[in-house]
Amino acid sequence: MLENFKEYTSPVLGRYFDDFEVTSGKGCYLYDINGKQYIDFASGIATCSVGYCHPKVVKAAIDQTKKLIHTCIGVAIYEPYIDLGKIIRSITSISESQVFCCQSGSEAVEAAIKLVRYATKKPGLIAFEGAFHGRTLGALSLTTSKMKYREGYEPLLPETYISSLDLDSVKKLINEHQIAGIIVEPIMGEGGYKVISSDFLQGLRKLCDQSGVLLIADEVQSGIGRTGRWFAFEYAGIVPDVIVLAKGIASGFPLGVCVASKDLMSKWSPGAHGSTFGGNPVCCAAAVATINVIKEKGLLGKAEKLGKYLIKRLEKLKNKYSQIKDVRGIGLMVGVDFGDNTVVKKIMNFCLEKGLVLISTGGDGTVIRFVPSLIIKKPQIDKALEIFELSLQ
Repeated sequence: MLENFKEYTSPVLGRYFDDFEVTSGKGCYLYDINGKQYIDFASGIATCSVGYCHPKVVKAAIDQTKKLIHTCIGVAIYEPYIDLGKIIRSITSISESQVFCCQSGSEAVEAAIKLVRYATKKPGLIAFEGAFHGRTLGALSLTTSKMKYREGYEPLLPETYISSLDLDSVKKLINEHQIAGIIVEPIMGEGGYKVISSDFLQGLRKLCDQSGVLLIADEVQSGIGRTGRWFAFEYAGIVPDVIVLAKGIASGFPLGVCVASKDLMSKWSPGAHGSTFGGNPVCCAAAVATINVIKEKGLLGKAEKLGKYLIKRLEKLKNKYSQIKDVRGIGLMVGVDFGDNTVVKKIMNFCLEKGLVLISTGGDGTVIRFVPSLIIKKPQIDKALEIFELSLQ
């Protein structure tokens, strides 16, 4: 498989492991070409929210393929797109929310960029140091988690400003430029799982209200229950103007969503944006099923509870092993910072050999992330931590 991969796919595709080849997944487990089982604490980079091949998601997708696989939403209206809009309205605090569907987190960010610029008639955008918002040109212009992502692609989008996590710096940019929107990850995903303080998010919301700037919450990695709430910004008690979603929303089916109020969306005139494949019927059906499973199984509460347990256990390991510099996160979105990417790579490879999938994050890859599916159980966490501790010894 590896040789064929090298022969037929572009070398631009980066990989965490040199030769990890899988054939199937079930629940919280992956299986390689020899049938070996792995506890997966990467979950497709925080994507398979309810595990691999959850029966209800599989059924929803198969049922939809028997009725309609595709017809562009610009050609004909179909029920799954509407159903997704309804269920997202039921979980978000944005008043009378509406959705624009696309195929990825990057595209959802691009949609948000276009929406805030179009609605405010202003060009400027503010993002934060260490943030990741995607790899397409507009989203990349807001991304600084790794400068390698930007190298070779300049010049990027004009009128984009990167601020430190300092409200005075943000205020200065707002005063000096025509700012349409500010985009923030409540927890920095590729930036090392840094949790942005509630005080900062509240201050940001206040600044936006005072200056007529729209606030975009990038919940691509932290949203759809991963932190024990539907959205990580809820911990700060704020309501953004726009939410961007992807990853965990459809259990691995390619779907991105830009969410905003009916009032804000009404300022986007018909045809000003669009997508041929966005909101594909099968992807939407899978997303609705995923959210329903999270609701029915009480996975928000479980994610919060098990997240606290995981963090407590990791904090004990931090006190025992000096290699660990920091443990941070909320719910089942947890980062362990070693401050050394060589150590992290060794730990990842050791754990993989022992049947545990862990992947890195952070600008220099110095953080190991624990992002299992939300259906994870305590014995599986204990087994994962047993292997992880062996790697530290």
